[in-house]
Amino acid sequence: MSRRTYGLTLRGLACALLAWQVWLVWHLSTYDVTTVVWACDDEGCGSDQFASMAPELGIASAALLGFAAARFLHRATVGAVVALSAAGAAAGWYDAVSDGRVGYGTVTDFMLVVPAGRHTVSGWLTFLWSVAAAGGLVAVWGGAVSLRRTAALRRMRADFSTAQARLEGWRPVRGRRGEVTVVFHDVQGARHAVPVVVDRAALDRPVLAVYDRNRPADPRRTRVAVPRRRRLRTS
Repeated sequence: MSRRTYGLTLRGLACALLAWQVWLVWHLSTYDVTTVVWACDDEGCGSDQFASMAPELGIASAALLGFAAARFLHRATVGAVVALSAAGAAAGWYDAVSDGRVGYGTVTDFMLVVPAGRHTVSGWLTFLWSVAAAGGLVAVWGGAVSLRRTAALRRMRADFSTAQARLEGWRPVRGRRGEVTVVFHDVQGARHAVPVVVDRAALDRPVLAVYDRNRPADPRRTRVAVPRRRRLRTS
């Protein structure tokens, strides 16, 4: 196993453990919320029970997960982490109802860094599923953008290769996209200059040409990929 594969494997394992932690902490933040005993004075209210601090720990865990998972999820990271956190909290409410701790009509507090107000369990569930849905939509949009920019699906196909490339020229087409000429050498060493359409952001980044081995000069079969990592390799 290469050092790169070993590192990615360890990072993937760390992400899995962090995802479990995020789910568990947000689950406990709602499942145990009705058992928290608050002590109040002139300076405010506090508690030494874990559930009272769970939302803050959940936010910290979610941020750490986002940092670790960004290597794999790219632009889908934020939406995926938000959706996971909200779903974990919602699952905690469902389990609390199932175990008879609360009912759907029970009015309860929920601390989210600051007091988030008193609402029914049904109200909290509606809020959490709305947040989860919004996070899911953001994740899908971000994932689609990342797949398009990195040409990840095309790069996995056996009939395509990648090569270090440079972009020449710029002719606006629509919005932030424009036509350029991508210059690269194929696996045989032959030079190609192919017109393609790219995002303007690609002009300031190292890029790869993703091309069909059998038709390396075909514009319809050539894409420009903007890798997340700045170190490029020719395959």
